[in-house]
Parts: sequence; C-alpha cells; structure tokens
Amino acid sequence: MVDKLKIGDPKIICPKNSILGEGPIWMPDTKSLMWLDIKGESLHTFSYITKNITDKNLEKTTTWILPIKNSNTFLVGTEDGVEEYNYNENKFELKLQIEEDLPNNRLNDAKIDKIGNLWFGTMDDTENEKSGSFYCLKPNYELIKIDDSYTVTNGPTITYDDKKLYHVSSLQKKVFCYEKNNTTLSNKRIFFELDKNDGYPDGLTIDDENFIWLAVWGGAKVLRISPDGEVDKTITFPTSQITSCVFGGSEMNILFVTSASVGKILTEDVHAGNLFSVETNSKGFPSPHFG
Repeated sequence: MVDKLKIGDPKIICPKNSILGEGPIWMPDTKSLMWLDIKGESLHTFSYITKNITDKNLEKTTTWILPIKNSNTFLVGTEDGVEEYNYNENKFELKLQIEEDLPNNRLNDAKIDKIGNLWFGTMDDTENEKSGSFYCLKPNYELIKIDDSYTVTNGPTITYDDKKLYHVSSLQKKVFCYEKNNTTLSNKRIFFELDKNDGYPDGLTIDDENFIWLAVWGGAKVLRISPDGEVDKTITFPTSQITSCVFGGSEMNILFVTSASVGKILTEDVHAGNLFSVETNSKGFPSPHFG
C-alpha cells in the first residue's frame, strides 16, 4: 500500500516522432521496453541498462507484441491476423486470421491474463463504422467472441487476481469493467467516462493497488483512477496524443508512456510521438505469457 503517492515529471526516453506509438510492454528478462509504431510499421526496444534504443522495420502493420510461454518468439497482432514473430530473424508465422470478411478492420490492443489467454479488440481503421469486436483467444487458438459493435476498441487491462477486466470504447469515451471468470465475462458496466469536452480514452494499465492508469488521446495526460472510478491523479505531458502506458524498470515503478504524431505539425509539436517515462512509487507487474 502506497502511503502517499509520489510522481515525478515526465522525461523523454526516445525523441523519435513515432506516427502512432503504441503497445508498450516491459520485458523483465532483458530489462527492456518494447513498443510499436503501428502506422510506421516498426518495432523499437529501449534497454533500461544501456539506455540504447534499437529499431526494426517490420514491413507490415503490427499493433501489439506479447510474450509466449516457453518460447523465444512473440505473439503479435498484424494486418494479417494473430501471428508468431521471431525477433532475431524478423519473420512472421500466421496462426489465425481475424475478420478477413471486414477489410477495413484491423487489430488494435491486447493483453494476456495470468492463466495464459489473450484478450484483444478490433476496430474500423477509418474510425467510422461500428464493426469492431472484442475477443478472447485461448492457448489452443480457440477464438471466443465476447462483444461487438465498437468503432475503436482499446485496453484492455486485467487485475492481478484475474477477477476483473477493464476494456475501452474510445469514441464512446467509456471504460467498461467486467467480472472475469477464466474466459467468461459478466456484469458489464461503465467504470469511467470522460467529459464530452475532454479527449478520448486510449490504452491503459493497472498497478498493484488496482488503480487504473489511463492514457488520454487529445488530452495530453495520463489519469490515475481509483477502483471506485474516481480520478486520483493527473500527469500532464508536452504533447496531446497520449496513446498507452505500462509499468517497468527494475522495481516496476517506472511508467512508460507512448504518444503519436499523426496529424501533427512537428515544428509546432516537437514531442509528438515521443516515448516518455515517469518515476512513481506505485508498482505494476510484468505481462503474463500466452500459453
């Protein structure tokens, strides 16, 4: 339990102007942070030890990257579907096509629960149609459709005890909460809703006190939200399109935050698309593995 929340000022970790920085994930084995530029079709890795940044050209739209149990490969969401990705060889192996009958849809955000299931959403890439859905993918690649009629899905995040799941409908400006029992969700309800004059809820993560940390696209901020749905803290950034966040670092107390430069004039918004870090005395936990 944190007696008094302490949050430092945002620091720029990578000044690269990613078009659509997204999907940050902490890799504890290598003490590194990986994140994607979805529209830039690239993968970036920041070494917490050496402070070096490496870049890979992926040559296809890739929206998330997550670890696989007992494997050197990663599970990724791409323009082709759910794939396994070999980082060293920069090669993809398609495992499951998703919504091939909806050519304007793409995968968006994803997380893994502690029993190894993948939870992910799809969205209309033009952000006009309510053609997006929310899915659960079991380790045997059995796909379960959970919900539909979304324009832009985001999140999700899952409590450490695996009993609640939070999921975002960005254009509705709503964060939903479900009760979770393995691959079954129930009691969908509105957990948090942004004001009509505010930005849009984007990616989110959770700390060990079950507070939600929510990136706000167009709001230049990350909100810390209590389990009761009340804003506890606001962290402001020098650019408006904040996309996602995740805890990492050797003590799991560093909040890494991605952003986007799409639609921005870089001479006026020099930090658009940067990767930021914020030191806190809250702690998160690494992603579980698929499988």
